Amino acid sequence: MMADPERLRMLAAIMEIEPDFLEECIRHGALSPEDLAESTPSQLARLRRIRRICRGLEIDVFAGCIIVDLVDRMDGLQRELERLRAIAENEPTDL
Repeated sequence: MMADPERLRMLAAIMEIEPDFLEECIRHGALSPEDLAESTPSQLARLRRIRRICRGLEIDVFAGCIIVDLVDRMDGLQRELERLRAIAENEPTDL
């Protein structure tokens, strides 16, 4: 389901993102038309990351979405690993 073109242009202007890029993001599942209604700062930051990666690496939106998703997952795993290490360091050892 695609967003209303006029609404898409209006939101693109508010978000300072090109309408064509926003439409590509919807087409490739980076966000849904429903997400546009409640765009958050984190969604905007994610879209800008995708745009920056796509431009910098000269890749399409689909590939940019995959890269951003993988980086986000790696960041989450890194935070979890650091949390587990902190827990392990605070546990008493039985020697």
